[in-house]
Formats: sequence, C-alpha cells, structure tokens
Amino acid sequence: MPSDTTGRGLTLRISLIIIFLILLSGCVTERAFPKPDVKPPEERAQIHADLAGNYLQRGQLDVAIEEVKKSLDLDKNNKSANYIMALIQIRLKKPEESERYFKKAIAEPNPLPSAQHDYANRLCRDEKYKKAEVLYRSLLNNVLYTARARLLMNVGACFNKQEKYKEAENAMRQSLRINPNYPDALLQMAKISYRNGKPLETRGWYQRYFQIATRGGPEILYIAYQTEMTLRDKNAAASYALKLRSMYPRSSQAIKLDH
Repeated sequence: MPSDTTGRGLTLRISLIIIFLILLSGCVTERAFPKPDVKPPEERAQIHADLAGNYLQRGQLDVAIEEVKKSLDLDKNNKSANYIMALIQIRLKKPEESERYFKKAIAEPNPLPSAQHDYANRLCRDEKYKKAEVLYRSLLNNVLYTARARLLMNVGACFNKQEKYKEAENAMRQSLRINPNYPDALLQMAKISYRNGKPLETRGWYQRYFQIATRGGPEILYIAYQTEMTLRDKNAAASYALKLRSMYPRSSQAIKLDH
C-alpha cells in the first residue's frame, strides 16, 4: 500500500501535467487563431471617411452618411469626415449644418485644402467676399495645393461677381496659363470679352470652349449667336440659334431670339 508521501507526489505530478497541457492548449489556440490586428481609432476613422467620400461621389448618399457617422464616432475631429459631412449637408439643403462642419474641416492645425476651396466658393456665392478672399489667399500661398487652375478660375469668378472685372480677367488668364484647355476658364473669358465689347476675342474664346465642351449652356450659345450676328456671319449665327432653340427651348435666352 503506497504511503501518503507517494500519493501526494503522484497528485502533484498529475497536477503539473494538467497545467502543462492547459498551457500547451493555449499556445496552440493562439497560433491557430491569432488575435486580430485592431487599428487605432484615428486610422479606422480615416478608412470610414475615405469610404464615405467614395460613396458620395457615386451618389450613394445613404451609405455615405452611414460611413461618415462611423468615422466621426471614432474621431470627431477627423478633417476628411467633417468635410464630407459638410458636402452631405449641402445635398440635404442644410446650410447652417454645412457651415458648422466646414469650419471643423478647415480648423487649425492642418486645415484641409479641398475643404478650404469649397468653403471659399460657398462664401463667395453668399456674398461673404472678405472671408472668401482669406481662404483663397491661403490656398494660393500653399505651394502643395495642386488644383491651381480650378482655384484661379474660382477666384476670377468671385471677382466677377463683385464686378471687379480686371482682377477677374487676370485670374482667368492665370488659370489658362496652367491649363489652356480648362473649359470653365474659357467660358468665363468668353463672357468677359463679350461684356467688354470685343467680338473677335469673344469668338476665339467660345470656339476654343466648344472644341472641349461640345454641348454648352444657353448663356454661351446666346453669346455666340449675338457675336456672330455682330461679325455678320449669319450662317454661324443661325447654327447657334438652332442649337439654343433645340437644346434649351424654354430658356430666357431662347425666348429672346424670337423678340
């Protein structure tokens, strides 16, 4: 019959074996099922913000809202998410909410340049010219901001809205030096030349514009019609009038043709 000492030793060995097997099982489980690589909240927030931006570009507004909310829940100060939410609020026709998110997107430090650009355009549209000018100037001084042709075109359009025509023309010409085929700037230059009473110059601008933007809106078609009439090219004038009537029959410009 085994002694108590022998029994205790056997029990201890069995316990050690059990502990070893448990530890071994844990190691195997950990190797077979490694812990997921959990990204920090800021990184996950940016992923959701990027997804929201992609969905918004595709016109999938509901999904974009879901993704941007996830982003802001993870990081309420994420600049991209605030910018996208500002754009969403514009779509939802909530200007005050949009402005609130724009301000977060352009807050220091590291304001988001694309948000600065779009917010400046909206400020100009709302006739808040001084605030718009501050943002435009900041972007013009930012050598890393690459959308300069579009920026200068919008600066010119804002000057034009304020009836600062010389400044508007200078900005448009700078835009076209960067991108000679930028349709929006060509369109604006045609309007400026038409207003300045320069028909040959006007013709040059809208001809270049129509080579790129084949359709054109009612305003530029009417300008082209009037310019060709001034230059006594009745065939060209009739062609522009036909396009205007067929494409925009209810526009004020089409109605003017018959009066």
